[in-house]
Amino acid sequence: MSSLRRRGIGLRAYGFLVYFFLYFPLLIVLVFSFSPTKTIVGISGFTLKWYEELLKDGNLLTAFGHTLAIGAAAVSIAVVLGTAGAFFVSRASFPGKAVFRTLVLLPYILPGILMGISLLVVVKALGIPLSPFTVLLGHVSFTVPVVMFQVMSRIARMGPNYQWAAMDLGANPIQAFWYVTLPMIRTAVIGAALLAFTVSFDEIVISYFLTGTWMTLPVYIYGMMRYGLSPKVYAISAVILVMSLALIMLMSRYTGRSAEVHRVRPSKG
Repeated sequence: MSSLRRRGIGLRAYGFLVYFFLYFPLLIVLVFSFSPTKTIVGISGFTLKWYEELLKDGNLLTAFGHTLAIGAAAVSIAVVLGTAGAFFVSRASFPGKAVFRTLVLLPYILPGILMGISLLVVVKALGIPLSPFTVLLGHVSFTVPVVMFQVMSRIARMGPNYQWAAMDLGANPIQAFWYVTLPMIRTAVIGAALLAFTVSFDEIVISYFLTGTWMTLPVYIYGMMRYGLSPKVYAISAVILVMSLALIMLMSRYTGRSAEVHRVRPSKG
């Protein structure tokens, strides 16, 4: 066996071990969500009991609804602000532009505990009570950079020539954006929105600092686990896993499309 072939086998084995380490715990959670026992040992049989218990837990379902509402609202705001910010950074020229781009990303890359404490200090200093509004502010703070940098990469690949060509043909700036630029960055915006929603849905640290009695699902699950590991945690974790995988698959569908290809339907008549 040649050294090159042995190296290829070794790399495949190494890759398998890495993926096994990353995804085996997720598989364990999924399996034990159907286990009739309350412990992670002694699996015997198959049951949907914990999913039924999950549907009967009104507080947990309420927290789940809160998470969906916060995620949808944060993503809606982030798409508008992030897309506008992407165009500003991509098209405008000003001193310190490179530094500004790095600073914009800080809310996303900084440790969540630092962002949570900082936002808590600000809202307390302003006299804003902890509420859904403060949680929304926290989620907007890290979803805007996600959308912004996804859209920026698409704008950089697309360039300004298409918009200039549309304006040369008589379109005003608004028409050029709506009919030319926006359709060409649409897939990037959709992919960025899906990624931002996934990040928002799983966020716990910032939400923990900014929530009061109005809890999101990750914060509620954390509170449940402080008093023991309930099998309902397996069930809700499996639901979140399936939702996250679905969102990631949708995101991969959109983020990989070319910015330069836009199919225009011929007009009738």
